[in-house]
Amino acid sequence: MEQRQLEFFVAVAEELNFTRAAKRTHAVQSTVSASIRALERDLGTPLFDRSTTRVTLTDAGRALLPEAKNALESLDLARAAVGSAGLGLRGSLRVGTLSGLTAVDLPGLVGDFRERHPGVRLTMTVAAEGSSGLLEKLRSHQLDVAFVGVDTAAVDGIDLTPLATFQPRLLVSENHPLAGAATVDPGALADEQFIDLPAGYCNRVRSDNDFRRAGLTRSIVVEVTDLTTVPSYVAAGLGVAVVPPLRAEAGARVVPVDLDPPATPWTLAVARPAAIPPSRAVRAFLDLIPAHTATTSEY
Repeated sequence: MEQRQLEFFVAVAEELNFTRAAKRTHAVQSTVSASIRALERDLGTPLFDRSTTRVTLTDAGRALLPEAKNALESLDLARAAVGSAGLGLRGSLRVGTLSGLTAVDLPGLVGDFRERHPGVRLTMTVAAEGSSGLLEKLRSHQLDVAFVGVDTAAVDGIDLTPLATFQPRLLVSENHPLAGAATVDPGALADEQFIDLPAGYCNRVRSDNDFRRAGLTRSIVVEVTDLTTVPSYVAAGLGVAVVPPLRAEAGARVVPVDLDPPATPWTLAVARPAAIPPSRAVRAFLDLIPAHTATTSEY
């Protein structure tokens, strides 16, 4: 098993496309395909299921991916130890994020990383399925790092580093009957229409669980994928929302009302697969995050 074979394998496993993997590794597609077939013969098992429309990892391929990445990382560390560190970091870094995230200055963070480590190919992804989609991409090794929202301190197979915790409360329009209330019992909201994120997004999952535990059901009339757009829909009188403090509330004709009992808080965290030790590129990226994270309770 040669280094170049492992590099081709990791590229195909991450891109799930032989053409993109060849471009990424600066090789011709026939070379990548031949190398993968040779690796499969050597291991005695297929690593990919191939069809005319898609490429997917087999169980054996999924098992090999973290070990292959660890082996390549070890080779990089060995080179660095004998004097090649001056060449800088190399490789790829795939980062997932949430739509509308403002607590982390992502453009500043990415720009800082790219300036320090121009040899690393960095890509950013926003998951249409929210935090649940990002976590699944981490588990399947389609992402290296992701910014996610969680309402628990531990997630199976995931290493979490908390960045900020948010306390959701009710958001209503200025002319809503509850706009003058000091607090409101969630039970009083049974007949309200709600604006929330789609299923799978942390704010939605957390709210659904809170209302379910209280024996209540909600009517969701508007679903948005960007949490920061919620105040504009609330201000338009389309419904109420249970959201953390949002910078987008400034200037909007909305009023926050505390819930009693309070809603379950949720945490913004940076996540990575627990089964794979962080590469040097991942560690370098993680080290830069605190300098680009706001010390605020607003999302």
